Amino acid sequence: MTLGMLLSLFVVLLALIYVLLRRHYSYWRRRGVPELRPCMLLGNLGGILSMRSSPADFICDLYNHPDAQDKPFVGIHVFHKPALLLRDPELIKRIMIKDFPKFSDRYSNSDYKGDPLGSQNIFFLKNPAWKEVRLKLSPFFTSNRLKNMLPLIDEVGCNLDAYLRQQPLHNERMRCFDLEAKELCALFTTDVIATVAYGVQANSFTQPNSEFRRHGRAVFQFSLKRAAEFTLVFFMPQMVPHLGFKVVPAEATKFLRNTINYVMAERERSNQTRNDLIDLLIDFKRSTQKAKADGRTDQFVFEGDILVAQAVLFFTAGFESSSSTMSFAMYELARNPEVQQRLRQEIKDALIASDGRITQQLIESLEYMHMILQEVLRMYPPLPFLDRECTLDQGYPLSPFHEFKVPKGMPIYIPAYALHMDPQYFPQPRQFKPERFSPENRKLINPYIYMPFGLGPHGCIGERFGFLQAKVGLVYMLRNHLVTTSERTQRRMKLDPKAIITQAKGGLHVRLVRDSLGV
Repeated sequence: MTLGMLLSLFVVLLALIYVLLRRHYSYWRRRGVPELRPCMLLGNLGGILSMRSSPADFICDLYNHPDAQDKPFVGIHVFHKPALLLRDPELIKRIMIKDFPKFSDRYSNSDYKGDPLGSQNIFFLKNPAWKEVRLKLSPFFTSNRLKNMLPLIDEVGCNLDAYLRQQPLHNERMRCFDLEAKELCALFTTDVIATVAYGVQANSFTQPNSEFRRHGRAVFQFSLKRAAEFTLVFFMPQMVPHLGFKVVPAEATKFLRNTINYVMAERERSNQTRNDLIDLLIDFKRSTQKAKADGRTDQFVFEGDILVAQAVLFFTAGFESSSSTMSFAMYELARNPEVQQRLRQEIKDALIASDGRITQQLIESLEYMHMILQEVLRMYPPLPFLDRECTLDQGYPLSPFHEFKVPKGMPIYIPAYALHMDPQYFPQPRQFKPERFSPENRKLINPYIYMPFGLGPHGCIGERFGFLQAKVGLVYMLRNHLVTTSERTQRRMKLDPKAIITQAKGGLHVRLVRDSLGV
């Protein structure tokens, strides 16, 4: 075959590939569905892959695209795969709540075999396993359990206060010192999770590079490699096993598996109980052993990594989301001194009423703090988007919005951050206004456009626990210190373009001034 013939064949092959790709990426046009025009191979993900902006801002750009305006949903492509981006609150309600059984699985996933602790927890588990595990874990977050956790969280709060008091002053006259808020809050939440869930002391304040903190940091420290891993987990999960990507890195998996299995074994050997997560997991394990002994095969099997994975999720998600919320709260309090003054007065009044003790009644009385945290979560939701997958064999009709029927396996994305930043729902969305969430204003907020903890049955199981530890931490932080800006504080927030979860680019640098409330 001559060189000319080879070149001709090559050109024909390229032309054929181009024609096939053109047809593939015309999926939405051929179905009469409004779409955001994709690029070949990348689909609509060029913005997130280029890292010109954060994933949160990228989602906002899709949501606010001129071709998406006034549309209840638009078709997009995540790499090669057609997907839907929802915009209408009523459609979001249908998918996330009303017709939840038809969209009960997340599209995102990790490698079931190569990353068992990352893939077998309730965040990524598919039905029916997800339903079984969720049902079993729910008792850990009852009001009575949370009340029993408070003394343990309070003890860590005392350690936080002592740690801050021991910090050397950078300026003796102004009695102040600078720090990175996210790391400080992560030390607190790491110790809280370790004691509340596992019954162990992580000692993060005395050993900031302890194994618990080091491995927790590794999960959410976004290098280029970690950014690629999480991007594929959420947008192209079928490729994750082939590339060896993991949500929980290998070293962290080894440490957490060994630690949790050791604590469980010691607890079983001693027959001691603490009413914590470890005790709950041991109960799961024993119920499985009893079912096997009785010859029952209809019960879900709780053993091995499926147990460890729940403990790992509670650790990783629990310390990261709460530390993120607390640190963004510190940032906004530093930039809004009048808000901070009102909050500190609320804390002072509550402490006087409780004789200086942190009680359940005190935490529940902090209405303004709750408003602040809700506004922080509006501006900085831990995950900027939610994802679901159609699980209905015959497809799901979108009428009356459109005649299109969502096929089984199609991913659905809900742009949480973009909805939180939509001025039609939250006027002046980039301004920090806790009054949006006052008791009277809260009733006026459409519940399907505010979703910092997700929506529906797949919403965050630990929402109330997250609020509890954040409130205790902020009480101890503000009891003897005032938060102000420093030369390194961002004047306008820039989110990290590498982080799929909401993180500040370059950290959250603030200044703390010794200023006791006197209680």
